[in-house]
Amino acid sequence: MAELEQAAGAIEQMVSPFQVQRCSFYVVLPNGTPRQFVSWFFSSMGTAEWPPVDEASEFGDDERASMKQAGMLLRPKDVSYRHTNPDPAVRKQIVLKWDDGDGTVILEGYLDPQQPPAMTRRLKLPRNVIPDAVAQAVVQSNLEMGMSFQAFE
Repeated sequence: MAELEQAAGAIEQMVSPFQVQRCSFYVVLPNGTPRQFVSWFFSSMGTAEWPPVDEASEFGDDERASMKQAGMLLRPKDVSYRHTNPDPAVRKQIVLKWDDGDGTVILEGYLDPQQPPAMTRRLKLPRNVIPDAVAQAVVQSNLEMGMSFQAFE
């Protein structure tokens, strides 16, 4: 269960007050809906912003300690992200759904896709975000390289 909480927290951190101005979602879709956020999250531009995976081989103890001290959440390596519906072939997963009427992204955590979700969180998307200049420049470059910002319609 702690891994699901960590994986959901890593998504929440992407739109936290500290990070939201750096999120490319608000550059490409400044008034985007929760459905558009989920589609962006799974696009090539969105996946490039996913938090790094917490793997012993990728980071040394000092790097991991520095990231945690800075408040950065790492994704657990054995929790997958999916959208709309759970993947029956994946044990631990966070499924991103949306409620456009409520303005929320719904995060459902599964330990077993054949069972009801073990956790559910609703993430209210911030509004009136002004992306910083770095985010705008990175998005422009990514668009010029052909990256997409929507995985589905």
